[in-house]
Amino acid sequence: MLLGRIQKTISTLTLLAGSLFTVSCSVEKEIPPVKVIVPFAPGGGSDTLARILVREIESQTPAGPNWVIVNIPGAGGTIGSRRAKNAAADGNTLLFLHDGILTAKFAGQSLYGPEAFSPVAATGELGMLICVAENSPYQSLEGLLNEAATNPESTTFAANIGAPSYFMARLLEKTHGKAQFRFVQSGGGARRFADLSGGHVVASAFSVSEYLNFSEGGIRALAILQEERNEQIADVPTAKESGLDIVYSNIQGWWAPASTPHEVLQERRKVLLKAMNSTQIQEYFQDQSIDPVFLNGPELASAMEGKAEQLGQLELGFKRMHLPPLEWTVSIAILGGVALVASGRRALHRTLPDDVSLGSQFLQGTLLLGFLLSLSLPFSGFIPLGIVFIFASTVIALGRRRIHLTFATAAIAPAILFLFLSRLLGIEFP
Repeated sequence: MLLGRIQKTISTLTLLAGSLFTVSCSVEKEIPPVKVIVPFAPGGGSDTLARILVREIESQTPAGPNWVIVNIPGAGGTIGSRRAKNAAADGNTLLFLHDGILTAKFAGQSLYGPEAFSPVAATGELGMLICVAENSPYQSLEGLLNEAATNPESTTFAANIGAPSYFMARLLEKTHGKAQFRFVQSGGGARRFADLSGGHVVASAFSVSEYLNFSEGGIRALAILQEERNEQIADVPTAKESGLDIVYSNIQGWWAPASTPHEVLQERRKVLLKAMNSTQIQEYFQDQSIDPVFLNGPELASAMEGKAEQLGQLELGFKRMHLPPLEWTVSIAILGGVALVASGRRALHRTLPDDVSLGSQFLQGTLLLGFLLSLSLPFSGFIPLGIVFIFASTVIALGRRRIHLTFATAAIAPAILFLFLSRLLGIEFP
């Protein structure tokens, strides 16, 4: 009897131990992955570099979490960066983004910059080149800039407006003093290469890595924006050798959501540093002519501050429309809401009366279009334009006997209410 109880107890303990082991294994297997947001399409330079680093990290830490690349392209990288910024601050979401995290803010494409993130580390620095087509008549950077000073309308420069390639050209303009390019909106390195080699533009900017891949396709480098010449393209002079004191490089940074715990940042930093020291990564960086620098979080933040100071010297002319003070927003929203309610029965639940002429409808539509386009003018603002629009719409409407408010007023009211709610809730939009 006693022996039976002992055997039963042992069996129970064995089952319990097995259950605990199973639970332990399942918990271990359920380690959340580290999502690496690359805010560009697959196949580009940033995406390729991120995947190579992630592959090395996973090979070195087989028992660690999986690292998953998530491509979220669009709006110059701001869609992906916003997703990362708003993610949980647990270290399981990282953003892999170069100087674009800073230039997007200077270009007015986003309301935030590096200060909205916790800097993790920088893994690599890309030297930048100013290039022309192989058959271009320009043999030096100085010659290109002199031409841009003499004939600015015909000296076209392909750039992704607001991205590092654009700001490099603006720095060249400022350093030269008289040069002025006519910028042509392009895209990533492959798109800029197509525009340049196809003869659609005069010049553009590329990283050394991009140039090594594209140089046989019909482009030629005039200068490199570094302190010294690059060994792999030793025949390309520095900008300083052309008499222009300008140095600019593109830092590849890793960023975590703000308030990510320090110990988590340290762990991610340690993993990245170990990957950077591997033979495979060092050989890849050497082959692609990427400077294998590693910056910790504070060093990366300091580097971005230096670049912000450099870019802050430019007169960019970008303008972002800021929402008006809350009391004005409330007033205009109420007025727009009243307009919507008052015109609801007549304008929204029945067809327009016969006495509304096509000319009146055309005038109303033109007024709405003019209001929206005027918001982008440097001398315009939301408050005066909103008042003028509603006043003009009311005047047009009162000119008709059977309509008190127009469709245009009813159409703009939801937009005004939307602006009010977005300001009230603190929602940001790129």
